[in-house]
Amino acid sequence: MRTKVNILVAGFALGLITCGWLRTQAGAAGIAGTLSGFATPLYIGLTVAAAFSFIRAGVPVHRLGFFINSRPIVYLALAAAGVGLLQLSGVVLQPLWEQLFGAGRDLNRFKDVGGSVSALVATLALSWTFAAVGEELTFRILLMRGLAYALGNSRIAFGAALILQAVIFGLVHAYQGPAGIAGATISGLVFGALTLAARGSIWPAMLAHGLNNTIGLLQLYQGG
Repeated sequence: MRTKVNILVAGFALGLITCGWLRTQAGAAGIAGTLSGFATPLYIGLTVAAAFSFIRAGVPVHRLGFFINSRPIVYLALAAAGVGLLQLSGVVLQPLWEQLFGAGRDLNRFKDVGGSVSALVATLALSWTFAAVGEELTFRILLMRGLAYALGNSRIAFGAALILQAVIFGLVHAYQGPAGIAGATISGLVFGALTLAARGSIWPAMLAHGLNNTIGLLQLYQGG
């Protein structure tokens, strides 16, 4: 059974990395550019398939993280701490990324948000559903828990899973350039740590993810 789980987890991870590569091909000529349009459907399909497969294989993804095992104020405090840490890391590390890579994150994908209320509202809706809920389910619940289970379910395994899922999360954001990969990896570490602190509950990381993205989108809107 453990061998089956290992294969499922490895396939899931490779599939997510493939989605990240496809996203970087948007606008490219030839078959790569054509295939880039399948990145999102593939990503969703992989997540759904992984959820069913992991549960059937015995991976303990308890209620897919949608449970409350502590007081709501604890989750809110964790989420606030996560947002504060991400905002601080952004201020501190952004100059470093620009120095190392020659540019910051490539956020052209969200350029329509600048000065447009309708684009802002639409993007916020996608951010809270597809990113805050969807990405936390995919990376912090399914991928991180699957990796930890495949690696032996020990504290060391969870530590390794925390790092690995963050790196894969960064690679999936390769369309934002090298700085985007680095920044998303840091975010993945923070969201993963929040999920571990909440003993597998999705809520703190989901709230932190949504709030952090909201702050970023509001800055893009005002900058437009």
